[in-house]
Amino acid sequence: MKKTATVAAAMAFAGLASVVQAPEASAAPAFVNLTVWDVHGAPIYSEPRDSSHRSHVEPYKATLRIACSTSKTPSGALWFRIYDSQPPAWVWSGHFQSLVHPPKECYPG
Repeated sequence: MKKTATVAAAMAFAGLASVVQAPEASAAPAFVNLTVWDVHGAPIYSEPRDSSHRSHVEPYKATLRIACSTSKTPSGALWFRIYDSQPPAWVWSGHFQSLVHPPKECYPG
């Protein structure tokens, strides 16, 4: 047993021992719930721009599951992509209360 401890100590000294890494921070949630705060509702679009096809309007106080956000749009406005919608659906962020921490970025980089 003493020989094993000596070998382990020598390996650690030489930098050959395995390095234990701290676990990574938990991944961002798949979606966040946001409530429509505009009394006129929140129009849902096929792309993150108001000139795209408008499919319907979510009513005031409806809760939407938001997957991510982007401001990489022609206008530079912040848009939210609705979680798990097929085809993809988008809603302008101005229909919700101001957020301290917006959802994760859809197109990082």
